[in-house]
Amino acid sequence: MSEYESARQKVKALRLSKAQAKDLAERAFAADLAAGLPHIALKCAREFELGPVFVNAAASSLVTVLLQKKRYSDALEVARGFNLVEGTAEVQSKLIEDARRIDPGSADELDKAAAAEIKKLAAAAVHKRSRASNADEALVAIANATKARGGDARVEGRAVFLPEEGDLFLTGDLHGSVENLKRFAAFADLEHHPKRIMVIQEIIHSRIITADQRDFSFVAILEALKLMHRFPKRVYYLLGNHDLAFALNRELIKGGKFLNRFLYKGLAYMYKERHEEVAEAYKKFVLDMPVGIYAPNGILMTHSTPKKAFVPSVSKEYLTTTSVKKHLSTCGPIKALVEGRDFEEPTIKAFTERMECELVLCGHTPTKQGVRIANSRQLIIDSQHENGRWVRFDLAKSYSVEELAREVQPLVPEATSSDIVVELM
Repeated sequence: MSEYESARQKVKALRLSKAQAKDLAERAFAADLAAGLPHIALKCAREFELGPVFVNAAASSLVTVLLQKKRYSDALEVARGFNLVEGTAEVQSKLIEDARRIDPGSADELDKAAAAEIKKLAAAAVHKRSRASNADEALVAIANATKARGGDARVEGRAVFLPEEGDLFLTGDLHGSVENLKRFAAFADLEHHPKRIMVIQEIIHSRIITADQRDFSFVAILEALKLMHRFPKRVYYLLGNHDLAFALNRELIKGGKFLNRFLYKGLAYMYKERHEEVAEAYKKFVLDMPVGIYAPNGILMTHSTPKKAFVPSVSKEYLTTTSVKKHLSTCGPIKALVEGRDFEEPTIKAFTERMECELVLCGHTPTKQGVRIANSRQLIIDSQHENGRWVRFDLAKSYSVEELAREVQPLVPEATSSDIVVELM
């Protein structure tokens, strides 16, 4: 008598509760499976409703037995019927390994066709595992970057306060340009400069969309997250308006293009049925991105600056204390800060006073030259195109906006620093 039959009799005779019956059935399932009776274990799993993991494990073992007996048509029916391609990693691995051992030999044409179909199922399982692996890689990268940021004592609320030693490299908006990001990382060479800090911003939403309307900017985002993990406390990822819109499910439309929709299509292509899982994990990461980075020399790095009407609502205290108690969706001043464009002298003077800084270094505003002096206290860097630029400065040295502009460098190797023409207001 199988353990399954014995379990059925005990449940009936002792009138066991559902929980007690399930516990007994699980033990019977394991015993019958170990005894080489997968068809009995499958009955047990289905009758006692042990769940899809048990059912698929038994079905997977049954396929193995059927293939060993060269009953290819029966094996194919079980593999398809229980959708083993969509099973656990263990079930998928078993199907792949079983398919590799198939040798139809002198089987008739029907069984040869079934064997070929099983090999196709195994190939589909390989792709499935690859997609799952890619999604897991993305989730690990997000988790590692979150952990690196969470363990940084320089982070105070939604602001970062940098040390007095070393230098800093900063980009403007990258918008999916993995090439420019990699160039920038090569210039920074953090591995050989332990006191150097790198600031990046607005990688999400690529400038270049595929013909079928897919945005693959997440490829560049992953590169940034990996840099954060590799160099904790030395790579900072500033909050931008596009990051904010994605995290809060606010659609951005540019030139008739729905940017979040295109990004979701890119994520769906990369991660298939797990793309929403990856998207949600990244949204949580965005919610705690720093909004302002303070250098000890009086330079504040933010994605942009607010319009005049919103200046009184922002301050260093708002970033470090007030906004921390709120969900980012309720932080109107931060939305105004990352979205605004007001380069008037009275506005920037009031903003720097509120934020307790001397100069502001920003992205957000596109510029063909890659650099723009917006006013007497604000420099804009743009890094997303072939004229993309980056800037370096010493953390302990004071700068005027003109002096800071002279520290700007090209991202594209063919250009030279003498080619740079600063765009004025």
